[in-house]
Amino acid sequence: MNDIDVLPLIVDLIGSFYRSSLDALGRAKTAAYSHPFRERTGLTTFSERDAETQATLESVVASFIAIESIINYAFFNEIDHKPSQSGLDRWLKQKWKGNLSILDRFNLLFSQYATTDLARFQSVTSIFQEFVTFRNRIVHPHPEKYDALVERSDIPGEVLIHAVEPFVTRKPFQSSGLSEEIGRIAYPDAARCHEIMLLVFALIDGQLVIDLQLSWYEAPSEMTGCNSGTPAELLESLEHRYYPKIDPKTFIPEFIAKLKQEHE
Repeated sequence: MNDIDVLPLIVDLIGSFYRSSLDALGRAKTAAYSHPFRERTGLTTFSERDAETQATLESVVASFIAIESIINYAFFNEIDHKPSQSGLDRWLKQKWKGNLSILDRFNLLFSQYATTDLARFQSVTSIFQEFVTFRNRIVHPHPEKYDALVERSDIPGEVLIHAVEPFVTRKPFQSSGLSEEIGRIAYPDAARCHEIMLLVFALIDGQLVIDLQLSWYEAPSEMTGCNSGTPAELLESLEHRYYPKIDPKTFIPEFIAKLKQEHE
């Protein structure tokens, strides 16, 4: 009889959420470019936008959950690999599954376990904070009201909408460029959130050295043609970067980069 051993098995779902974001992003793009015309108001209240809106929302939420998953994974990975846990480690481990917000967890992860001050990565933290606000507006939605400039139609009960203006004008997402109104959420928002997800992945991977590899299928429905890559490699492969000035190479501390070069 073969020797029987007990090995740790970790299920983190990071890859599943990443693939969900990627799959929905592809469907949102297909729906966006298949429109025979673009509704002049840009609102999602018109049936032509239904498929794009639905896929966009799926991708945005999956991107957010993927970020939450990697933050939690990185924390418990750090705790489990420490030779001895401090009182703060034990306290955080107890509180981590409680009421800590995702931003609290993100900040604590870097302040306690990363090698570099999070303030150095303000460009990433700014768009991530706006992503959190954007996600909250989606999962806790309130009806939006608009003043509409309309023209009476020859068909009874119908009007032609020429323009709309929201009742409440909010401060725009200045760093991320995400849609300020839930009524205008579209494919570019999914693409931006997907890129923010990869940037946060790359930042955590670079600072905490978890050697993250993400896989995806060329044909998701058939689960064939599996590929994989690091967050930095996936960022380079994007057909369009919304945040091109953020270079994931800067996320890796200099001494770690040197060690990797020597190892190669």
